[in-house]
Amino acid sequence: MSARFSLRTRRRGFTLVELMVAMSGGLFLSIAVFALSRDATRFYQSEGRMANATLAAVSGFERLASDVARAGHLSTANIQGDPLVCNRPDASFPAELRSLRALVVGTSSATGTEVAAAGISPHSLLVTGALNTPEVFTTMAVAPAAGGSWRVDLDLSTPAADRLNLSLATTAVAANQAILDGIFTIGTNQRGKIVRLRRNGLDQYAVVSAVTAVAGGAFLTLANSPSLLRLERGGPQCGIDDTGKGMALSVIDVVRYDIRSMLSEASYASLFSASGVSGGPSVVPFESGRAELVRVEVDSTGAEQASTREIIGEYAVDLQVSAWGATAANNPALIPVAATAITQTYNSTQLLRGVHLRLGVRSREADRDADVAGSGGGSNNLYRIGLGGSANAPFARVRTLQTDVPLRNLEGNRW
Repeated sequence: MSARFSLRTRRRGFTLVELMVAMSGGLFLSIAVFALSRDATRFYQSEGRMANATLAAVSGFERLASDVARAGHLSTANIQGDPLVCNRPDASFPAELRSLRALVVGTSSATGTEVAAAGISPHSLLVTGALNTPEVFTTMAVAPAAGGSWRVDLDLSTPAADRLNLSLATTAVAANQAILDGIFTIGTNQRGKIVRLRRNGLDQYAVVSAVTAVAGGAFLTLANSPSLLRLERGGPQCGIDDTGKGMALSVIDVVRYDIRSMLSEASYASLFSASGVSGGPSVVPFESGRAELVRVEVDSTGAEQASTREIIGEYAVDLQVSAWGATAANNPALIPVAATAITQTYNSTQLLRGVHLRLGVRSREADRDADVAGSGGGSNNLYRIGLGGSANAPFARVRTLQTDVPLRNLEGNRW
């Protein structure tokens, strides 16, 4: 009897208390594992979003730097002082053409954004040159047209026209028209761009009024103002000679970069809806004050063409420009040039030799409770931006991209 009892005792299972302790311990361990997994996933997603935002900012910044590097390409550095300009600008010229310059520094329209609330004053940058179409057309003829305008016939048999997929075939009229509209007009409103006509090293500037493709060719109709000059006895010793055949024609783009809110831009409604700007389950805090680095094309009057606005850098918080240039036309020694001086009335744009660009973008989440000492100080380094009331906590991290851009198209100017 005693032996059977001892055998049964040795074979007994766990008690209820032991089972409860084991199950509770396993449950707590599972909770800890899931909590760690959740935090790790959240951290990974947060850093992934920051990495994606940084990559997008780098892409946009490179586009900005690329446009700046082409400033003045196939254009003038300063139309008011350029000795090679034949039809000198006067009051009849459209506003933007009258003050055409390779670079103009201004102030971004960041009113009502977190950027303005933080007391940051980003620059804006107006860049002029052959930015979208670096090809040079050749004219077949340049002649006065009805109503005081001018007609410019284009030679579509040149290598430049071929590289743009323009064809001499009589069946290619519609295709040619679409290509020419994209080259010579801006946006859905098809506002005409500025063009430069060059012959014997001397330039004339005009504005496209219309572009027309015909069987085996194409022609531009230029606006009445500014008017072109003809080479005449007793008149200015520059202008269109004979039929105007063989002139080099380039297309000039005027592009503005600045930091602004795009929340009201209909073309980006889906972007901001996804981040919950209007509320809902996907709402992200502080989205209503966000700002972006925006690129937009400007016509010859200085008006922005809304259909060309595009975000090239999300969550942008700062854009700063500094420059250096030659001391004088006869002195190539480099000196710093204050960005505030490079306006549309600056008379030495042609002497600029390079610019330094600095772009700051913030993280999507405000994941810091305090600022970093020195942020936004005398050096203008920005490490954090406050998204709370009065630009206080919480703070979002700021990453800064910067580069030096030599202005190769201006370095030969000695006037």
